[in-house]
Amino acid sequence: MTNRRYRLGAVLAVFAAAVAAWLPATSAQAAEADGPVVRIHLQDDNLGLPLPPNTYDPPQVNWGLDNDGPGTAKDVTIRADLSNVIDWVTPDATVPADHIYTWPTRDVSEGPGDGSLIGLSAKPGTPLGTTGTVTLSGTSTNGTVVPVTAKVTVGTNDLTVNQLPTRKGDKPGSTIDTPITISNVGTLPSDGVQLRMRTTIGLAYAEHFSNCVYSKESPDPYGLTEQAVCTFDTVVEPGKKYRLDQPVGLDVTEQALFEYFSHEALPLSGPGSTARSGNGPVLSLVADGAAATDGTEIDRQHIDADSTADMVAGGDTAKGEHGDLVHVTVSLTNEGPGWVGYNASDDQPALMFTVPTGAKAVEIPEHCSVWNIDGPSGEQTPGAPKYICQSSPSEFTVGDSRSFEFGLRIRAHAKTTTGEAKATTAYGSIMAFDHNHGNDTAAVTVEVKGGGTPSPSASASPVSGTGTGGNNPSTQTVSSADDTGTGPLASTGSSDAVRVAAAWGAGALLLGGGLVVLARRRNSTSMKP
Repeated sequence: MTNRRYRLGAVLAVFAAAVAAWLPATSAQAAEADGPVVRIHLQDDNLGLPLPPNTYDPPQVNWGLDNDGPGTAKDVTIRADLSNVIDWVTPDATVPADHIYTWPTRDVSEGPGDGSLIGLSAKPGTPLGTTGTVTLSGTSTNGTVVPVTAKVTVGTNDLTVNQLPTRKGDKPGSTIDTPITISNVGTLPSDGVQLRMRTTIGLAYAEHFSNCVYSKESPDPYGLTEQAVCTFDTVVEPGKKYRLDQPVGLDVTEQALFEYFSHEALPLSGPGSTARSGNGPVLSLVADGAAATDGTEIDRQHIDADSTADMVAGGDTAKGEHGDLVHVTVSLTNEGPGWVGYNASDDQPALMFTVPTGAKAVEIPEHCSVWNIDGPSGEQTPGAPKYICQSSPSEFTVGDSRSFEFGLRIRAHAKTTTGEAKATTAYGSIMAFDHNHGNDTAAVTVEVKGGGTPSPSASASPVSGTGTGGNNPSTQTVSSADDTGTGPLASTGSSDAVRVAAAWGAGALLLGGGLVVLARRRNSTSMKP
């Protein structure tokens, strides 16, 4: 009995020790699970090493971090295990004997974080197609680091596409045939190809092929949104060129004006999906001779349609008494038929606002600045005679309207007075694609109680400013000197700079006359496609 009790006690002691050891471990795991989670992301998880190696700019295992939180990850250490590839690659950094390269420890704040890189070159004589992996992992004293693996292969399958020439004069309603070729200028075959095409909104795909997936994406800097991704199971051999068995048709729509079409080819590491997205014909790749030497990774074709867009200025009227702060809203609207996505110049559509002379601008909208003789100044100084307003974004779809609200202080002794809103470019030029100039200007009137009849001005536009794009006026500190109505120019609305210029000009005339030449740093030529 004594022995039994001893054995039972020993068993219970061992069990208690196991529980005691298990509880801290479980608590630590729970604490770790509750800590920040750091993910390693790779710029390229399928790395090809050229032969002969490019020792000047080798391919890189390039990584960054994303801390999903919660909180800062402490003492994060990232390691790259090169043991699977070290026999046939040469790193551009000194690697320890265990073949694990370690970066310095640091804290990583919540959100995206910087990473680092290590370059790899294939050793001479390594057979093409040799493949291995590099695993990146890490640790943190209060969190978890999620590992990631990069595939490394000796050889490349570099795909290029043909460059399409700029087109001009295609009329809305017509269709453009777009021939596309793909070349493999690398050293390894590509088991399949993904052709990615995008257009701006004035173009449409004439045919929907069954092996292509069509979608609308967020616009890139060129305004490309309408996407088609076509998958081919064709093996694209190195040194060879392939063409589509039929051109990609692009319909020029009624809203077309300044358009782009882009295409690029991406290699697949295995056979592409054979799933069909519709009942249309299948688009195929056909061998077409030797690889082209003048290709590019991505081509963007510029297509200027034979069309116009009518940019219309919108004015406003405000009423008040001397000294009142009143608000006017001016606007710029595209009445079509084309949309305006003019990316080939900084001369974007804009609205020029000439302040009524009996008022002073004291609140300037966010996207408006003082107009200088050679363009926008970028300054929101109150009291200027003219301002130029540039919308953000600068594209105008058909019917799109951008409005800008100014706060005006009615000057002492002012009479009813009229200024002007004018559709122009950011540098004061005529928009060549706008053939209707009858609505380029609109009156902006401040009716002053007891101020008499308004002075002659441009006809008001029937379009009212109801859109968005800069209606965030910032109140500026204004000197009261210009609002008192004192001085010989008080009721004219002229700024101090204009008064000085007028006095200087009068003095010059008294001295026998003089000639002032103002040289524009930018030509006021028409805005051209």
